[in-house]
Amino acid sequence: MTNRNSLPMPVRVVLRLLAAAVWTVLGLLAYVVCQGMFGGYRQIHSQLLTTLGMIAIALTGGIAWIVDERRPHDDE
Repeated sequence: MTNRNSLPMPVRVVLRLLAAAVWTVLGLLAYVVCQGMFGGYRQIHSQLLTTLGMIAIALTGGIAWIVDERRPHDDE
């Protein structure tokens, strides 16, 4: 894979905007799952969607914790 710094500026901007849009959509999905907005709709398999959403939230928290633990801290 190419180095991100070697990409032209417009490509980097587009990639960053695309990543921000994807993270925003995923964050909104996590929010509505946590609020139970899909509860009770059998036609969209709400129980499965809620379970998958909670697993995704837990995995995201776990990954953030692992990344933070691997990073050197100044206070230690």
